[in-house]
Amino acid sequence: MKVSIVLPTKDEQNSIEKVVRDCLSLGFEKEIIVVDDSADRTPEIAEKLGCKVIRGVKGYGRAFLEGFRHSSGDIIVMLDADGSYDALEIPRLIEPIVKGEADLVIGSRFKGKIMPKAMPWHHRYVGNPVLTKLTNLLFKTKLSDVHSGMRALRKDALAKIDPVCPGMEFATELVLKAAIKGLRIVEVPITYHPRIGFSKLRSFRDGWRHLRLVLAASPIYLFLLPSIILILLGIATALFVIVLQPIRTHTLIFGSTLLLLGIQTFFFGVSGKIYLRQIGFGVRDWLTEAFGKYSTMEKLLFFGLALLILGTYSGYRVFASWVERGFGSLAEFNQALVSLILIVSGFQIAISSIFLSMFLLKEEKDNNK
Repeated sequence: MKVSIVLPTKDEQNSIEKVVRDCLSLGFEKEIIVVDDSADRTPEIAEKLGCKVIRGVKGYGRAFLEGFRHSSGDIIVMLDADGSYDALEIPRLIEPIVKGEADLVIGSRFKGKIMPKAMPWHHRYVGNPVLTKLTNLLFKTKLSDVHSGMRALRKDALAKIDPVCPGMEFATELVLKAAIKGLRIVEVPITYHPRIGFSKLRSFRDGWRHLRLVLAASPIYLFLLPSIILILLGIATALFVIVLQPIRTHTLIFGSTLLLLGIQTFFFGVSGKIYLRQIGFGVRDWLTEAFGKYSTMEKLLFFGLALLILGTYSGYRVFASWVERGFGSLAEFNQALVSLILIVSGFQIAISSIFLSMFLLKEEKDNNK
């Protein structure tokens, strides 16, 4: 099997020679692809050592995407070029793939050894563990180091994953899509060394990007479950006031707010699931199947319009009663609130049905290919 080793570089002139020479010393067929965005001599050093160099590519994920396009190996190895990962451990990294036991292999620093001063304490004890545990919880994985910069994957597995993220969240995208598509993910212990040169990581920004992607790829937990809770609480609160305690108008306002927020959040969740399925972050399930039909969109549209008309009629009756009283105090305040709920929720449902139907255009295009 031929191995393509992809190295993203940005001002790595102090480490690139050692990393490349270690890669060259490995006893298997290989190519080394350096994807560079440096202002120093990094690309010149790499070229002299026989690497294929691609210049002027900005962004961590974009660098790997460009490197993948130029790779010809059966196995692709991803490796940071700052000396923090030992290239001599690549044979151990690719072994599960060679044996047919894995599609994606992650070099785990937490199962291996982290050398002194190699990782800041907030990365070692807060950032990496928290994001890894969240990924395991939401995507049913059992990993110890989802942000490792040393990985290997089969070329055909890469085609199934089809990564697109251009930034640091690219590392998370690979893991999430591999888990969603049921690919075999294996970890092997590696040693993590202090990097040579300055760090390009920006802890808060990069950590937030990883967290944002994990949450965005989990619309059930981020949107749908909270929306159901909000809707049920809103309906229960409104009914409690209307049926049992009409005098508690302020409680009815609170219940109305919960209900309307819940409806909007629900449609955010449905939109998210359909979109994620289209870009490879999701799979077909009963929810996307149900909301992935024009017939469902039409029923939602008519239901929303019916609520809108009912709310408008109810509101008209309140307004007419108010006029008859000479624009004095409004006695039907609760009815006015119910009218408002019907109008706003009907409008939300009708507009959301039209918005969701836009996603079906992409489905039709894909089906006609």
